[in-house]
Amino acid sequence: MRHIFMVNRFSLRERLDNYVKAIDEVAKELGLDYKIEINDENRTTEDILSQYKKNDYVIYAVGGDGILNRVVNAVYGTKNKVACIPAGTGNDFNRSINDFFEEGDNLVDVIKCNDRYLVNVACFGVDADIANDDKIVHNKFIPRPLQYKVGVLKHIILYKPYTFTLEWDKTSKKSKLSIVTVCNGGYYGGGFHVNPNGIFNDGVLDAYIVYATNRRQIIKYLVQLLRGKHETSNLVEHVRSDNFTITTETPIEGNLDGESLKTTRFEMQVIPKSLTFYHNEELLKGISKKIGKK
Repeated sequence: MRHIFMVNRFSLRERLDNYVKAIDEVAKELGLDYKIEINDENRTTEDILSQYKKNDYVIYAVGGDGILNRVVNAVYGTKNKVACIPAGTGNDFNRSINDFFEEGDNLVDVIKCNDRYLVNVACFGVDADIANDDKIVHNKFIPRPLQYKVGVLKHIILYKPYTFTLEWDKTSKKSKLSIVTVCNGGYYGGGFHVNPNGIFNDGVLDAYIVYATNRRQIIKYLVQLLRGKHETSNLVEHVRSDNFTITTETPIEGNLDGESLKTTRFEMQVIPKSLTFYHNEELLKGISKKIGKK
């Protein structure tokens, strides 16, 4: 089995050489048949992976949630498997799979949103504004552990509620909302455990609808979320379905596993057990150990 390591230069930045060296050394030690690919301004992830669409390889996303989303979209519908080496800012998908994935192949559900695919969380409203804020997320002067917290502070100050029409099954609601989070996995926003009982292959999505309409309520909700108390909050409605649609009167930016999508209508449908994730604990521990020594 051939292993392709798709390395995100833009996420790793000054850590790029260390990760490439660690992957190279561990792959050799494990006797893998492998190749390391690195994106840049002239060769996008999609361009690089287009050459592997007819293969049956393991494609590793090396970086954060954004590169994982691009890998998933590039290989979905092929015979390739997806794997993840967390090295980004959020790494929320990796947090979500810690207690879920077994060694080897794991079948997972995929969310189709319009013409895009994702495997973890789609969010809309304030948290999407934070996640899509490039001036914060990619600011080299703000330490990585603080980037999301700085984004929260900024967007609480700028806060204004959104008017969403949210539909699922036979229900339709139009309300002023602050956040809608549609989940396959458990974590988002750099470690917020929004969906603690999420299962990657149950054929159902979990939506958390937050009715906070002012700054005080937003802060209250975030505190509840941090403490794991949000599921019993009177500000939150938890709904389960295999489909959700969000519409707005003017275009908004949603965030799909770290990648933004701007439109007035987001149609989400779960596709059960339609993607294979490959998990190699020995490889992950070997790379982590070597990175820790550098």
